[in-house]
Amino acid sequence: MIRRYVPDDLEGAAEVFRSAFAGEPWNENWDKELASTRIRELMSSPQSVGYVCDDGGIIRAVLCGRILTYLHGKEFLIDEFCVTPDMQHCGIGSEVLEYARKDLAHDNIVAMALLTGNGKPSQMFYIKNGFKEIDDMIFMYYFFEKKERINDQT
Repeated sequence: MIRRYVPDDLEGAAEVFRSAFAGEPWNENWDKELASTRIRELMSSPQSVGYVCDDGGIIRAVLCGRILTYLHGKEFLIDEFCVTPDMQHCGIGSEVLEYARKDLAHDNIVAMALLTGNGKPSQMFYIKNGFKEIDDMIFMYYFFEKKERINDQT
């Protein structure tokens, strides 16, 4: 069953996030507490909207995003979207996206947008599901040097 995220989904959603990013191609080591913090932060704003695939009380997929106003209307920005590794390539991700698309369109959301790794399997997944690459956009990132971080504990 696909439905909107509720706060009681936090533990299951964090486990999906942790397990999905532990394997290839990401190889990220998220412990349970850090993954829970990430999901809690993403879902804590009034603009946050999420979706889960709930399989008999077990969360199999989680999509976290925010509805923000832009020039042409409100957009849904996907912050995180993942499916448990054992359920990937089974169509659940596409089903969650389709459910979210219909739900958001019903609320007059005009677009969905996201960032994903260039050349990663997720890029092809999104293209397969109707997303298009925008050639005139670029992802930029600034990493604070240790000397800039006043309260750095490391």
